[in-house]
Amino acid sequence: MVDIKYSQNFYKNKRNLKKIIKSINFKPKDIVIDIGAGEGIISNELAKYSQNILAYEKDREFANVLKQKMINYPQVKVINKDFLESELPNKNFKVFANIPFSITTEIINKITDIKSKLSEGYLFLQKEASERFVGKPKNTQIATVLSSRYDINIIERFNQKDFSPQPSVDIVLIKIKIKKNPEKECLIFRDFVTYIFNQINKTAFDTLKQLFTYKQLKHIKEHLSNNLYTKPSDIPSSYYLELFKYFKTNGDKYLNRVRGYYNKHNKQHTNIRKVYRTRK
Repeated sequence: MVDIKYSQNFYKNKRNLKKIIKSINFKPKDIVIDIGAGEGIISNELAKYSQNILAYEKDREFANVLKQKMINYPQVKVINKDFLESELPNKNFKVFANIPFSITTEIINKITDIKSKLSEGYLFLQKEASERFVGKPKNTQIATVLSSRYDINIIERFNQKDFSPQPSVDIVLIKIKIKKNPEKECLIFRDFVTYIFNQINKTAFDTLKQLFTYKQLKHIKEHLSNNLYTKPSDIPSSYYLELFKYFKTNGDKYLNRVRGYYNKHNKQHTNIRKVYRTRK
């Protein structure tokens, strides 16, 4: 039986799927990963364009059925393994997948990890979850962190009736594409962003006062005021990236205030969750 954590809403509109995949213009040499391949509707279509499809399916029964369906498609390698426990390709790869929505964050964290060689990704997501990663209509910490390396946008909105079982929420397709010039110091940028989003201050500017020089703050204050940016989520990712260019020049006195903050923050939250579970 399939673990409910990995259950999916399978897409059944083959005509629209063909149109979408054709428009992406996959190349024969592309390594393309299908996560939660199920009955193979996506892998089957991808096989028309790429000669190297990695179809991950955790459920043994589904995987065995899929292997039989793909017997005439040697370019599709069916992998009966949990994608989250698998190693990513050591060369550039792409993803096109209708993933289990309950592990959306884990999958995106894995394919966008600093060591990952993801060049493009296309994921079916619940609309509400997609907004966290796109950073619209309200910016988020995770969207800002990812913006240092990737452009992320919603490119398709699906009809709920085209899924089985039919979901009660809207489903969209997001595109994740590596930037031409990704931020090289993305780890310190991640610390920088996490620090700003998690300080207990009345305004974002109160936090920024701890990270910038007096001269820099004059310009920052004017920009925030003119654009009515009060909370960290009001500030668009593009301006965080601009701020970071100046922050990097401020030396260790300022850099050390945020360095390692992301890991420290995650550790604190992990401990809080453990204490909560123990007390339940």
